[in-house]
Amino acid sequence: MALTPVESPLTSYTDGGHGGPASDVVLQAQQVEHIQTAIRGRTPDLEKLQLANFTIKLNQDGKPFQVTCPHGQTEIAHPSSQKKAFVAHFCAEVCSKCPLLDQCPAQPGTRDPRHHVRFTQAEAHASERRRRSQGQQKDGRNLRAAIEATMRSIKHPFPGGKLPVRGKFRVACLLIGSAAVSNVRRIQHYLQAKAKDEMAQAAAPGAEKCTQEQAGDSFWTFISTTLAALSSLAGQKY
Repeated sequence: MALTPVESPLTSYTDGGHGGPASDVVLQAQQVEHIQTAIRGRTPDLEKLQLANFTIKLNQDGKPFQVTCPHGQTEIAHPSSQKKAFVAHFCAEVCSKCPLLDQCPAQPGTRDPRHHVRFTQAEAHASERRRRSQGQQKDGRNLRAAIEATMRSIKHPFPGGKLPVRGKFRVACLLIGSAAVSNVRRIQHYLQAKAKDEMAQAAAPGAEKCTQEQAGDSFWTFISTTLAALSSLAGQKY
């Protein structure tokens, strides 16, 4: 399902705890595309079609006005009789010949032979979030910043994950030092991997020779720059 009243200039990546009806309204008003790396709740049955498989378009007021089924049939979305949901009526003759009929959530009514799909505004937004999350998982990538791992690397050196000191100045010094060491360790791993690649390329026939000492020069340059920055921070007041 695609909610596309206007192209979203911004994209927000979050975990499964940041989605909901309240945030959906704000994100739509600000034209922000929200992508969750996980969705809370029951996992849908992959053998059946879900509302997320339908394309729902919104008008300028943010209300659904058009629904397209997975097989390509497009119909107008109307408010329900009690104005609490939206419903789209699909042609019974077309649906009867659809290969996805047994999996489709659109079912014929008791008095109306047309196939109906009914949903609320909140369900439409929830389905859109699920569609975006599933699309990202299919691409095999996760663009959300893994801030949890960063915080763990800063807290891990201390007993029980708690600072052994009190006071603004002492706490600031320990946190700055722990963060600096964590960054140095990560950059060192990156530069070591990069040096191995450069040495492997240099070992190829006709390539310029590159020693391990030359490959590590950039790392020590970074170390000296970091130490100089920490020295200047030490002179600041907290």
